[in-house]
Amino acid sequence: MKRWSLPVALAVCIFLKFILFDVIWSSDTTFQSFSQPESYLIKGAIALLLAFPTVFFRSRWYAGIVCFLLDILLVANLMYWRTYYTAIPWNSYFLAGNLADFMGSVYASVRWCDGLFFAMTLGLLFYTSRYGDLRSSRSETKRRAVWFAAGFLICVVATVGLTFARGGFQRSYEKRNTCATPTFTVFGTLCYEFVKESMSITPEIHSEIERWLSATSRSYPVSGVEHRKHCVVILAESFEGWMLERNVEGKEVTPYLNRWLKDSCTLYAPRVQTQVRGGRSIDAQLLVNTGLLPIANGAYSIRFPNHRYPSLAKALKQACGEKGRMVGMTSDKRIVWNQQGVAMAFGFDRLYDEKSFTKEERMGVKKRVGDYPFLQQCAEKIAEEIAGSGDSSRCFFQLVTYSGHGPFIIPDEYKRISFSPGMPEVLNNYLTAANYTDYAIGKFIERLQEEGLFDETMIVVTGDHEGLAYLRQSLCETKEGGGLVSPFEYTPFIVINSPVGMRYEKVMGQVDIYSTLLDLTGLDDYGWKGMGQSILDPSHLGVAAIWNLTIAGDTTGICPEAIERMKQSWRISDLMIRGDYFRSDF
Repeated sequence: MKRWSLPVALAVCIFLKFILFDVIWSSDTTFQSFSQPESYLIKGAIALLLAFPTVFFRSRWYAGIVCFLLDILLVANLMYWRTYYTAIPWNSYFLAGNLADFMGSVYASVRWCDGLFFAMTLGLLFYTSRYGDLRSSRSETKRRAVWFAAGFLICVVATVGLTFARGGFQRSYEKRNTCATPTFTVFGTLCYEFVKESMSITPEIHSEIERWLSATSRSYPVSGVEHRKHCVVILAESFEGWMLERNVEGKEVTPYLNRWLKDSCTLYAPRVQTQVRGGRSIDAQLLVNTGLLPIANGAYSIRFPNHRYPSLAKALKQACGEKGRMVGMTSDKRIVWNQQGVAMAFGFDRLYDEKSFTKEERMGVKKRVGDYPFLQQCAEKIAEEIAGSGDSSRCFFQLVTYSGHGPFIIPDEYKRISFSPGMPEVLNNYLTAANYTDYAIGKFIERLQEEGLFDETMIVVTGDHEGLAYLRQSLCETKEGGGLVSPFEYTPFIVINSPVGMRYEKVMGQVDIYSTLLDLTGLDDYGWKGMGQSILDPSHLGVAAIWNLTIAGDTTGICPEAIERMKQSWRISDLMIRGDYFRSDF
């Protein structure tokens, strides 16, 4: 039996690593990439290219280093995918320092199968050290170099031909949606981002956007809504809706919010389909503040912070002039997700970050201030901001909490609820963190009441995104989680002291929050209504399009054209953000 030489063994090992990557990635989505010929051709080309140097110098050191670096790249992208549902954007590779705050979530996403990549590398080194031929004649080297070069060229030419036959690289990539990265590999995803990085609004793209926007109609009156003077939006970290109005082991998980849900002046929508993508928390700010959907790859805050965006803050300033003021507050660093740049782009007047808050009840890897002291200090700053702005001013505030961040660890001394040891650890931690955040929000509202600010302030509570990610399915299958944990990625939308009290039981998207807030705050005269639809609109469809173009909610009776238009909104929003549509000259 003829043994493989080092170049052949290395090429086969690299090829199999990509196949393993595809299997793991596709197990959470679809195995469509395995039916695409170019998927194998691209992997073959990369494997031959990376192994080619060993044709001339048989170095196991080179083989080991290449495989180890490839292992790190592939595993890192799988871990990123499990949390953000996308491959790592190219610019995020330069933001590794920001990951320190999220290492707990990163470690929690590791799976046993990730170790197979490194096992393959060790297997290659063992095989080549025992059986590999590190020497060859000049003629043998020349012959193998020709075969490798020919194989590489055949793979490249065939890939280019198939890709152009399908409408070109960009169109071919976009049509594959969730299986694009397995088909074109991580390197192909990086190439796609470079292709899409520089984009201008051409007449054709502008016409496509305008056609989509022109189909939007508004046929319901909102002039009768008596808005509140001020508005506070709380983006609760990883806060899902299935915990509300629920008892677990006889204990109420969210007693404070539950109390407000019974109030006649509360608007409550329990089924808000999360629509964040690679930006996660910062994508939530985009959805709520601008009514735009996240871009297809990466985070808009990093890639396009200097583009022009419509926003609630700008709607407020259009209506109130200098008397309108928007303030952001976060317990995080302002450089994380480039929150400072986002605040400026959205028209915020001020951003309070971690340096503005006393770090009490510290939590997380970086020991951020806990939600309770954070929101108490926010209440103080809100009172100061309103007092300093004058009686005739309108002030909007955005508060971003932190304690609910994965892996949901609340120090024992700050826990306010406990569950039996038999409950899965992650579910126990998640419920405990949610209970802590509920307490913090409840006490925050009480503080506003004490300050005499509650009556004229509308308080919005929503999750920035779902929290359980890839753990959801396994928790739903447990005895304790089945029937408790929702199989859907829903966050709640709660408006306390709302001018319109109602309960909306159908599905809505996060992008609908912006449009609804325009109505509730009396800013519906603002030109940009958002990509979504206000739930005050009687014609709201009761469904939402997810990033993978599936529809959440009951589509019975909804015309196919409306569903298709909702799916198209993702592409349209992506074009608008990348092309800086709101600054265009058309």
